[in-house]
Amino acid sequence: MKTWWFLRASWRLDAKAAAAFRWDSIIGVGVSLVWLGFAIAPVLAAGRFLGEGDGWTEARLLFLQAVWYWMDAIMWVVCVPNAEAFRQEIRQGRLDAKFLWPANSLAVVMLGRVGVADLHKFFIALGLGAWAVAAGAFPGSVWSVAGFIVCLLAASVIFWALGVFTVYKAMTLFKFDGSVALTAAHNLARVPVGMYGPVLRLLLSSVFPVILITTVPSTVFFGWSSWQLPLASATVAVAAVIVLKSAWRRETRLYVGLQN
Repeated sequence: MKTWWFLRASWRLDAKAAAAFRWDSIIGVGVSLVWLGFAIAPVLAAGRFLGEGDGWTEARLLFLQAVWYWMDAIMWVVCVPNAEAFRQEIRQGRLDAKFLWPANSLAVVMLGRVGVADLHKFFIALGLGAWAVAAGAFPGSVWSVAGFIVCLLAASVIFWALGVFTVYKAMTLFKFDGSVALTAAHNLARVPVGMYGPVLRLLLSSVFPVILITTVPSTVFFGWSSWQLPLASATVAVAAVIVLKSAWRRETRLYVGLQN
């Protein structure tokens, strides 16, 4: 409960600060819509030429783009603001205080900030998904929708965990910056993994499981996958958090600031 109190207080401060720049938020929505148009245009163009290639019609590719844009929202609302604040707090020596709070340090450090200016991206993703369904990307069944929700939430957790992994080593290696891995995973997820070549498909399905970010939630929604896949996605998400918590504890023990 204490962790939740600290998170809520931090989010309220972010929201109040953003309220002073409401015009910027309106401009941000317009910019996001324009950027989204550029982002999905190549995929929609490819969809017209693919026809029924591997079942990925134009409408289904559009739905995958909606899932991808949801992950873009996760990146800019959660991952990027907290990573930037984390680095700044290390440089300014303010990180130590958060380790003294009676709350989970991983949560308050890596979930304490909210990119309020980009919150609208979640609603754009939902609107894009509704457009895709109206265009013909229908769900397989009611259970497919339930499985999709599980996979989407699991993918969000996995993507956030990846975001933390790309920055947490900055506690002991101050110039560490693995944000290129997060950007790479995000960009590779724009295309269904099955459309890549065999070698890259194997890598993105096992070694670097980008498949879990957008392809798996989408295929579950369409009813193309078995009921075990949502369970597997949730298991991977839980495992990612457990490994992350262990790595975080180890890193905080080595953090120089705590030893002064």
